[in-house]
Amino acid sequence: MAEFERSIVVTSGLEEVFDFLLRPQNVTRISPPDMGLNFVNAPEVVELGSIMEFKVLARGVVQNITHEITHLDRPTRFIEKQVQGPFKQWQHEHAFEATGEGVTIIDRISFEPPGGLIGLLVTEESILDSLDDGFAHRHAQLQKLLGNES
Repeated sequence: MAEFERSIVVTSGLEEVFDFLLRPQNVTRISPPDMGLNFVNAPEVVELGSIMEFKVLARGVVQNITHEITHLDRPTRFIEKQVQGPFKQWQHEHAFEATGEGVTIIDRISFEPPGGLIGLLVTEESILDSLDDGFAHRHAQLQKLLGNES
């Protein structure tokens, strides 16, 4: 499986950062606008076992995706896993570490690209490029909302 990892330090407290990212409405706020992220069905605050149904725009096509929260260790980690969607496998671990400067937010994504004809266009490399772009935007938004801009 392919791996992607990025991290950022924000100056807010551990509980505040953890709670912020447990709210799907906040994930929408920090996502790139051209991603078209729209939660169709999700709780106000996710917890262990929560199901989130959402839509994203990928290469001009709206994708319907369902994720489940499979692990939640307050306030240091939660994991969401695709249960329905375009990827053969997708898991996103959100990890949080308190530091002297604030909180390090670590995103670890492991995935297996789609197969078949779509897999010829949606390659591991193109997915990694999209993740790089998406997390650059996401981290800039997190700095504005939870940390001091540098």
